[in-house]
This record gives sequence, structure tokens and C-alpha cells, in this order.
Amino acid sequence: MSDPRIRILVVDDEIDVAETVKAVLEAEGYDVVIANDGATALEIAYTQHPHLVLLDVMMPDMDGYQVCCELQFGYTKDIPVIFLTAKAELSHMMEANRSGASGYVTKPFRTEHLLQTVRDVLRDTSIYYDEVTGLPTLANVQAEVQHLLANHGQLGVIYVGLQGINALEELSGFEVVDEVFRTVGARLSEARGEILRREDFVSISSLGTGFVIVLSPSRTKGYLVDADLRAVKERLESKLLVDIEDELKRRLEVQIGVSVGWARLSQSPKVRFRRALLHAIEDATNGIQRERSETRHRLNAEFQRILAKEQVTCVYQPIVHADDYTVVGFELLARGPRQSELHRPDVLFEVAREQGRVPELDRLCRMTAARASSTLPDRYLRFINTEPINLLFQARSDLFVHELIAATPTHLREKTIIEVTEKSVIEDFERVRDVVAQLRDQGFRIAIDDAGAGYSGLQAVVEIEPDFMKLDMSLVRNIETSQVKQRLVATLRDFCQSAGIELVAEGVETNAQLDKVVELGVPYAQGFLFARPGSPYPLQEVIEPPARLRPAGAGEPAAGSAADD
Repeated sequence: MSDPRIRILVVDDEIDVAETVKAVLEAEGYDVVIANDGATALEIAYTQHPHLVLLDVMMPDMDGYQVCCELQFGYTKDIPVIFLTAKAELSHMMEANRSGASGYVTKPFRTEHLLQTVRDVLRDTSIYYDEVTGLPTLANVQAEVQHLLANHGQLGVIYVGLQGINALEELSGFEVVDEVFRTVGARLSEARGEILRREDFVSISSLGTGFVIVLSPSRTKGYLVDADLRAVKERLESKLLVDIEDELKRRLEVQIGVSVGWARLSQSPKVRFRRALLHAIEDATNGIQRERSETRHRLNAEFQRILAKEQVTCVYQPIVHADDYTVVGFELLARGPRQSELHRPDVLFEVAREQGRVPELDRLCRMTAARASSTLPDRYLRFINTEPINLLFQARSDLFVHELIAATPTHLREKTIIEVTEKSVIEDFERVRDVVAQLRDQGFRIAIDDAGAGYSGLQAVVEIEPDFMKLDMSLVRNIETSQVKQRLVATLRDFCQSAGIELVAEGVETNAQLDKVVELGVPYAQGFLFARPGSPYPLQEVIEPPARLRPAGAGEPAAGSAADD
């Protein structure tokens, strides 16, 4: 039996034939989808991305050759196609090959022949081409690399690795990670003829976790020197970081790092080629590890200096009424020194976790935010984050409460909301309830942050009984097209209304998202559509989204947005 996760699209305008093929494939455990015309087939291919397409040639409006050609571009370019047709002449097979087909089965077909062709094409595709990036695997290019090495005696090997992928996948899902790999793969392919030579090989590692590039020697020198390899490394790192930032920054919740290592691949009659190639790749990855170790040492020293000198600052991001864009408050967000490698909070806290000093950093960020909140006009709400772990230990939580009380003027405490993230594990809710009660006794209010993306589900909401709930940005992203997200947000809206909890949509970045949030009755919104985190805070009562008319009675038009972080 085949892997039940493999989905095959069968395209044939003869319904009986399509149903027969479907029955044959489903008997082998495949998941089968049917389309009876070319347009429907393309729609299914783009939306469901099957592992394989079985395609008839003679169809009305759009024939199989046209459909196959359309599939060779963009998101569907890596889907293999097998023609299933009564056209059995050589010219027809050649036309199928020109269209991009991977296989050819004639009607009437023998069941075993059809199944064997399907198995062969699926096997070859998985071995020789990566299904996410469409790049050839290392196994695919080995023969050509071996021939090139025989001609030149020495080649360069570049290994490109990505950091932060595991954290990104946990927060955002494999679809976003796949998009990162697709982007990097596409940019590496485009680099041929610019940073790389056109005859250089760009492939993906056998596990699909990194990229391997084989460089041919200089045409003039006939060999590669360290300076050549180092220059390629630096230019690739710079290009890929810029490309990821430009194309994916709105989808990335953690920073993605790019590391490039290099080595030489030399020919030797005593060493088998494959072993020499793997050894060169290992040398390149070891170079990355050495560089990471140096970077870690440097960042640890920088982190200790930031803590010792309390060099954390605050930026402000407004929270607005979703219907008229009037500002109701600000979230105060921590940042490291602007010119530091630890400026971004995710990088800063990652180093803190490695050193086991998250409580110290969290305390510094919280106290900095509490002091900065006093500069806001009294009418605004101010939202301050905290790590839930600081609420679970008696000594820490007592210090947490006492310091916050001391740093916050009495008349501002009812305007100060302490955010507890749902993304962290909370095991001792009894202790958390006690700390929350102490804060409420002093006038503070509580918010559950990142609702819908955490470990505790609705338990944190039930146990803490927050005054505010902030929807995680993963629920807001693509909400205008996702029925599931819309239903979930509508359910949370109804719950919040009945429980007296104010609901805030975080991560609103487009007018389409805002329209859907308003339609669903979410009262407050926060996100790049209104302003990026910046300092000082925006000096306006209304922050109007770009390209949107101001609602009647909403006050004066916005004068601009907050400065970019």
C-alpha cells in the first residue's frame, strides 16, 4: 500500500474513465481528486497542490498539453505530470515531453502498468527534486559534479544554512517555513549569472535542511583561492538576508538567520568521489559552526553589557478603535540599543534564554516600560508585557508586584494593563491567580496576550479572568480568506462579550484584514497597518490606515504614522 498522504489529481473529461482511474488508485491507498476540464484542474493544482497529476490530452476548451504547460510555472512547477491518453504515436509522446510531462500511459491501460508508472514517477521526483523548492537534490547533480571535478581537479563547495527555522515552525507552521525555503531557493537560482556563474550547481541537501552550491574554478586562474570563496559567502549572506527581510518580513515572527560556509572539493585517486563530496560539505558546515561559536561569544558579552548598563529602551505601538481608528492606548515594547546586534527583542531574549537570565531581562524590560508609560498622556491605556514564569516563583512574583507598584503612579494604575502571554507554559495557575489578585488590588488590569496560539488553550482565560484578550497575529493573518479563522474569532468575540472582556486583534497589516475584523465585531485593532513600533509615540488622536477614507465623526485626519522601529 502507498502512503495515504499522497494525493493524485486525475483530469479527464470522460467521467467514467476518471472514476475508473480513481477506483484503481484508491485501492492502492492514494488520495484521489477528479477534475473534468483543464480550468478546474489548474484551480485544484494551485489550491491543493497534489503530489502528481494524471492528465488526459483530448479535452474541450483547454487540452492536456496546455494544462501541462501552465503547470510548469510558479507554485505548481514541481508537480510531476503523467499523460493518460489514447494518443499513442511517437509524435504525441514527444509533444508530451516538450510540455513537461514526466510519464506517458496509453489507453486502454493495464492496471499494473498504470500503477508502476505512478510509483516510478513519484519515486524519481522525491529522489531527484525537492518538492518545496523545486531544486535538484544533491543526488541529482552528483554525476555532473564528478565530471566537472575530473576536468578541473578542484571545485568550491558552499553550504547555506538557515537559523531560527524550528522556532518559526512552532510559532507559524510549516507553510511559512516552506515559503522561506522557496524564497531562498529561488534567490539562489537567480544568483547564477550574478554572484555565481551560470555553470555552477545549486541544489538542496538530501534532508532538505540546507542548500549546497558547487562552484567551478575561475576561467582565468583555473583554481579557487580563499578570497574568491569568502567573497561569494559574504555576497550570498548579504543578498539572502535582504531578500528574506523584503519579501517575508510581515510573515516572520522570529528572526531568520542565514549562515554560509565554504570548503574545497579536490580530486584524489585514493578517495571515492561521494566520500570526498560529503567531506567537503562537512568542512563547510564546520566553518559555519565555528563562526556561530564566535558570534555566540560576542553576543553573550554584548548581552551582559546591556544588562549591566540597563541599555534597554521602549518603543510604542498604538491600539485603536477598529471602526473609527481613534487611539485608545499603546503597547510598550522593549528594544536593545539601536546599533546593537541585540536590538531586536527576539534576538535579545534568545541570548537571555541561552544564559538562563530571562527573569533579569524581563524585569529590566518591564521596569523600563513602566517608567516610559508615565510619559504618555493620562487618557491612554498602556500595555506592558511580562513572562509568565516571573509569576510562578514567590520571591520573583513579590518583587514583580512591589516594583511595579512603586514605578507606577497611583492614578495611572487603572490605565496600566499587564499582558501575560499564552505562548508560554503555565503550570501553577493557583500561584498566578494569587499574583493577579495582588495586581488587581492595586488597580492594575490584566490581558491575555497571543490568545489562540499558546499551550494552555482557554484555561488561562478561565483561570485568570482577564480584562483584555489579544488575538494572536496567526489568527488575523489571512483571516479574510479563512472560514475556520473567521468562525474561531467569532466564537471568541461572543465569549468575550458575555464575559465582559475587551477583544483586541493584533497583527492587522492590510485593509482586507481590518475589514474582516470590523465585520466580525472585534472592537480594537493593533498592527503595521496603523503604525510600526516607534519612539516617540504618534502625536495624533486618530491614526487612519493608508488608502482609506476617514469615517464620519472620527475627528481630524491622521497626520502620519509612528516612526519605524
